[in-house]
Amino acid sequence: MKTPEPFKKNTSASLQGAQLASPGALPTKLNTVAAEVLARLLNYERLTSLDAVHEASTTRLSAVTHYIETKYGWTIKSVSKAVGCRDGRVAWVSEYFLAPEIIAQAMAAGAGVWCAKVRSARRVRRTMAAQARSNAERANASLSNRRPHTGQQDLFD
Repeated sequence: MKTPEPFKKNTSASLQGAQLASPGALPTKLNTVAAEVLARLLNYERLTSLDAVHEASTTRLSAVTHYIETKYGWTIKSVSKAVGCRDGRVAWVSEYFLAPEIIAQAMAAGAGVWCAKVRSARRVRRTMAAQARSNAERANASLSNRRPHTGQQDLFD
């Protein structure tokens, strides 16, 4: 198994005192999940995976936040949070957010206009949801109608 390279942060600030943080770049594609997640974080929202399923239509919030950090240079923070489950258990989930000072800097630099454009683009994208569900049903029906390879046997035969 290959061992990953350790992550090195190159900063101009010395290791003494607080590290300086600044906002990252904004994605150019406005109708993507990454853009919506970043826009929600810039709106002071704190997102969990379940929030992302309902609000941003993704089941991979941790992957999206990692992408935003590595591709666009944002520093997204996370904390563990206990949540009560429907079956009576307590589960621990990650909650993602941006530091308020980073949000303030980004908004001062014009991120508010970008966020409004993202909300508009995502609203337009959601109008295609019914067609996407229809296409998915057709694709799944096509898969279930396929016959297995003649040499392939059922696992329990």
